[in-house]
Formats: sequence, structure tokens, C-alpha cells
Amino acid sequence: MNKYIVKTILGAALALPVLTSCELDQFPEGTIPAEKAWETVQDASNFHIGLLASLRSLAGDGTKTVAEAQTDLFNMASSTDAFYQESDWTWTTNQFSGDGRWTGNYSLINTANYILDNVENVAQESAADSAAVREFMGAAYFARAYGYSNLVTRYCKEYDPATANVELGLPLVTTVDVNAKPARASLQATYDLMLSDLEKAATLLANVHDDITVPTAEAVTALQARVYLYCKQYDNAIAAAEKIFANKNLELTKKGDLWTLWSEDAGSEIIYQPLLTTDERSGGSLGSAYFGFNQSQKLRSASYFPTQGLMDLYEAKDARKEVYFYEDQLCSGQYIGTGYIFSKFPGNPALRKGSETDETAWYNAPKVFRTAEMYLIAAEAALFKATPDEVAAQRYLNTLRVARGASETQKSGALLVQEMKDEWVREMVGEGFRLDCLKRWGDGIKRLAPQKSLVGANVLRNADPSLSTELYVPADDARYFKMVWEIPSNDLQTNKNLVGNWPK
Repeated sequence: MNKYIVKTILGAALALPVLTSCELDQFPEGTIPAEKAWETVQDASNFHIGLLASLRSLAGDGTKTVAEAQTDLFNMASSTDAFYQESDWTWTTNQFSGDGRWTGNYSLINTANYILDNVENVAQESAADSAAVREFMGAAYFARAYGYSNLVTRYCKEYDPATANVELGLPLVTTVDVNAKPARASLQATYDLMLSDLEKAATLLANVHDDITVPTAEAVTALQARVYLYCKQYDNAIAAAEKIFANKNLELTKKGDLWTLWSEDAGSEIIYQPLLTTDERSGGSLGSAYFGFNQSQKLRSASYFPTQGLMDLYEAKDARKEVYFYEDQLCSGQYIGTGYIFSKFPGNPALRKGSETDETAWYNAPKVFRTAEMYLIAAEAALFKATPDEVAAQRYLNTLRVARGASETQKSGALLVQEMKDEWVREMVGEGFRLDCLKRWGDGIKRLAPQKSLVGANVLRNADPSLSTELYVPADDARYFKMVWEIPSNDLQTNKNLVGNWPK
């Protein structure tokens, strides 16, 4: 991490207490000495609020859409240039739109480190004070692990237990040091730190439940399940997921309530959903590339439209097909055609201001963890562990499928593995998981068939089909190294201890 980035992060971490302190005018240059910034539990609470704001912003950050654009599920509209180089796999490090993933998550990590470096220094005059400090520390450990989990999937090769000790992981930053220029640790050390942080968070947040807008014990368990899957500790992944299944307050949202889950951000299966308000909406525009409105044409529009192949993965009675897609007259600039738009993130009316409508504002609270993902994690782990358990995998998949109104699967063998992969698509589409899944499975990218009506109406970008509607990047393709993103060039230039990912 270069010195400039760390100083910027530290300044951001200090901003909230500086702005809320009545002692601002007692110190020069608009700053508060560290020993004064960490005197009371209220001081610590201010930093905790800043941490929660950072978590909210990252939960729905635009780099998730960059990752989706890179994969096989959506077609780019003809009149947009949003992430077009990522969509057609022609980007270079100087043209890339996803560098915010690196800087944003390291900002979160350093905010967490600043809390962990200082929070125990505050005066704790009651049991309530001590409980609050424990929660702040637990949230910081959770946030640090969450930040690294977002980075490891995009900037490191896929985890292999046989090579993880020698494979490049991430530069690990566990304290605030503006002069530090860490080299990359091993991939194993990276996962060890995440799991260690989550163990600490689990202990510190053991008594924090029920509030889905903050890190809780259940959120820690969900992140553990995700990280265990990534590092192929399959039995541990299943055990963590099963803890979520045992919680009757986190049951899957039923078919008839699925629209409410996405349109009103309300549902029993939400494990962690950072708080959004009309005044604090950062991280809430995940669907802006998929669900828009052209004011001049007075028609629905988007930067990316769902492929026909994506929609064909759903059974007719699957509630997700009705909720995630709807047919209308659509446009891309001057071009108009009838087809389907991706409506998973339609905007919560409660988050609109003043005269805003569903034609001008689309904000939804980002859902960091849902019980649905836990069923997918458990199913994948059951199929990929040393002794596969197809019965358990079917049970996990069918529990999810039935809740969504789909039929039970009776598939086995390779067909069941493909069904599991397809179920990841059906459930998590648009949320930024697809690229990570394909990388985890070692699969190539073959863009699914487009909507013919939109192709014929020139609504989709198709100047060179081999780079758009017919894109194909198999696992042995010379471009496949781009499944792992390159570290931003600024960091590579300023921190000479860093080793990049891409061939020179």
C-alpha cells in the first residue's frame, strides 16, 4: 500500500470525529491528536459509524457490475460505452474500470486497522461501555476479513491447497503505518489472516444478533462459510452454512414474497444489509446499469440487457423469472425494440427523495449476505469435497428451488454439478458473483445467446459479434489470465515491493 493511499485513508477515517467534535477549534489545521480522538466510547462510536458507512459503500460498489459485464450473462446496449472494454475483453491496465475494488477495500481495511489500533484506549466506565467496545472491535475484525475476501477473489489465483504456501496472495496490512510498503504475502497467509480475524469477530460479536444493518454473529458465520468455500475447506463451509439454516429467523423468502425482498429490501433471509436512507444512499445503485429510463424516448433503457440464454435457465413457474425480468418496449438511444430488461434492482420507493420516481431513481439496500447464498455454498461444498455427497447437495438445492417455486431436481453426477452451477446463476445474477464462480470452477466464458428481438432492433452492441454477443474465452485462451485482475498501476509504481499479476 503506497504512502499516498494510506494517508488518504487515515484522513478519511478521522473525518467523522473531526466534524462532530466540539473541540475542533482547539487544535491546529483542523485535526485532533490521536490521544484526544480516542478518549470516550462516544469517540469510538464515531469511528464505528464511519466503518459502517464504508461497509455500506463497498457492498454495492460499481466494480461488481464491471465483473458481471466481463462474463456471459448480459449483452451491452448499442448506445452505451459503460465497461465496454471489459465486456469485450480488450481492456488494458490503463483502461480498466475496476480499480476501485482495490482502493475501496484497502480503505476499509485501514479504517478497521485504525479502530483496532486505538479502540481499547478509550475509557470504559460501565459494562455497557465494555460491551460497546467489544462490538466495535468485532465489527472491525469482520470488516477487515470482508475487505480481504473481496480482494482475494479478484487479485489472486484460485486457491489450491497444494500450492497456496508459495502462490502470491495479498499485501497484508494489520496496523496503520503510512510508511509501510508491504510485499505480497502467500495465498495461504492471506486466508489464514481472514479466518483468524473471523474467529476473533465471532467471539466479540457472539451476543450481537437481530439487527441486519450491522455486522452480527450471523454475518460473521456467513462470511466464514464464503471464505471456507473459497479455500476449499468444504466440511467447514457446510458446517457454517448449517448454522444459518438452524436459525428460524433467517428462513428463505418464499415465492410470493420474492418481489418484496428486492423492491422493498425486506425479507426473512437477509443476514446483513447495511442501512440506507434517503440521505445516505452510497452503495445502493447496484442496478443502475440494468434498469433505467430514457427520458427523451420515454422508454425503459439500460447499459446491459439480460441474454436469452440467462432467462432460459429458469422454469416458467420459478418466481425469479417473473421478478428478475419483465418484457416491455425498450430502447438504446434511437433504437427501439421489444424485449426483456433485468429488474432485480428496481429501486426501493422508500429511498426516493422529493419528486424522484421509478423513472429517475433506483436505489436498493445492498444485501451482503442472504440465506440463499448459504444453500448454494453448502451444495457446492457437498459436491466438491473429498467424498461427494449428492444426496445432501440435492437437498440443499431443492430447498432453495422449492422456496422459489421451481421443481425439485433429481439429477446426479456431472448433471448435478452443472445444476448447482446454474442455480448459482439463477439466484445470484447481477450481484457480482459470476466471475468469481467461473474462476473458482476453472470454467471459460462463453456469452449466452442474446435476445433476438433486441439484436434485430439494433438495441444491442454487435459491431463485432466475436467480442460481444458471441464472445468466447475458454480456459485455455490467451486472454484467460484476465480472470485475475491486475493490481492498479499506481500501486505497482509507488510500491516496488509489489509483484503484479499480468505477464509483462
